[in-house]
Amino acid sequence: MKITLISPYPDITTFGLRTISAYLKKHGFQTQLLFLPDPHGDNIVFGKDRYEPYTMDEMVEICRDSDLIGITLMTNHYDCAVQITKKIKSALNTPVIWGGIHPTIRPEECLEFADMVCIGDGEEAMLDVANAVEEGRDCTSCGSIWVKSNGTISKNPVRALDGSLDDYPMPDYSFSDHYAMSDGRILPLTYDLTKKFLERGTVSAYLKKIGYQTMTGRGCPHKCTYCINDTIKNLYSGKGYLRWRTTAHVIDELMWVKEHMPYVGFIWISDDAFFARGLKNIEEFCKEYKEKIALPFSCLASPLTLTEEKLDILVDAGLLYLQMGVESASKRIQDLFNRSTMSNDRMMKAIQIINKYKDKMYPPSYDFILDVPYETDEDKIESLRFISEIPKPFRLQPFSLVLYPETKLYNMAKDDGLIADDKRDIYAKSYTMREPSYLNLLMTLSKGGRLPSAMLKLLTAPGVVDVLNSKALKPMFKNVYLGLQKAYRLTKGLGGRQ
Repeated sequence: MKITLISPYPDITTFGLRTISAYLKKHGFQTQLLFLPDPHGDNIVFGKDRYEPYTMDEMVEICRDSDLIGITLMTNHYDCAVQITKKIKSALNTPVIWGGIHPTIRPEECLEFADMVCIGDGEEAMLDVANAVEEGRDCTSCGSIWVKSNGTISKNPVRALDGSLDDYPMPDYSFSDHYAMSDGRILPLTYDLTKKFLERGTVSAYLKKIGYQTMTGRGCPHKCTYCINDTIKNLYSGKGYLRWRTTAHVIDELMWVKEHMPYVGFIWISDDAFFARGLKNIEEFCKEYKEKIALPFSCLASPLTLTEEKLDILVDAGLLYLQMGVESASKRIQDLFNRSTMSNDRMMKAIQIINKYKDKMYPPSYDFILDVPYETDEDKIESLRFISEIPKPFRLQPFSLVLYPETKLYNMAKDDGLIADDKRDIYAKSYTMREPSYLNLLMTLSKGGRLPSAMLKLLTAPGVVDVLNSKALKPMFKNVYLGLQKAYRLTKGLGGRQ
């Protein structure tokens, strides 16, 4: 019984897929991993195939002796998964199952191409499917699995979250039967090629260290209307979705990494809400981490869960870089996002706490969401004025809003007629596709945290905005914005080839 697991994600970390692979191996199954990073990256072109024909031919040969093929995807990888599945179906008689965020929220749409979809967490469900396929049984009774057969769909309820995250082994980094696409060709994912991929990670590039990305928990305590976390949480009636691995379980993984991947220079903890851990839990983690791992690390924070007491302990243990979601400084948009408890005062208090450690950490990153359909120019200006008050040094990460299906904000926009075509307006949109406007240009110029605060205040003054953001000057600023964007991509491309 051989199972191939495929990821079109932009990097090769893919924590969930690697964990499923390790869990299947633990139960005696043979797996191979195939990483096919979307060649378009953030520059998605609607209606265009993502992969070259020769890449798909190579993929088929790797999958040829598989008994089951699984594909993980988010919404913006939908076209990748469709192309991969069509090619597999045209060449092989192997069942294909889709899993991940998009199949969880839109299973029937995914069953137009896949034979099965997995809804919610995948480890236990994939083990059930693997056992059924090996034994020649159908999968119509497997929990969390929807199956299409002879034009009908068997819909099984989502499995209860009754297991501990410690039941799952560390992600599969065996370097055995792992493949990755590089420059269109599919190559064995060797130790050295893995190192090269990890060097390209966004945080790795910023810190100029090679990062190993892991997750110490699943879920998020917040209920932001633009985020799919809240939708997933509701699958489980809001109960038990926020879970943590024990400190010992995480430390065991990281000790393996130190021994087998000595080039790793920092640990990238990508939990949605690492600071939501209790203080005693953080104290325990930091004590063990400092004694046994002693590498710099990064993590995410939110204004509601960050405290000086927690941050002090984490910095002492090696916290080097922090990313926090501000999203908007407009009270009206904060209400729209269901983030009214994260007021400007609360956010600035958290920022000032972070700034106390500026001599011990890299400049932190603060996330902002742009291009919100309900946003006015005044809402945008409020965010820019808030930025002018942020103490330096800092970085900004502006993200264009993608209205992911089945989020509360998506449903609102759909009801209000603001989404004409899901596949064009959402599936083929990246968060880097910001509207080229004067106010977004100011956000872009503020990204490095070097634009003088006084200048940003001047450029957002009422009279100045009235002129520079006028209809007459919109074409000019659009061209300036697009020109800067093109120059940045060219510089980034040249840097990647040096």
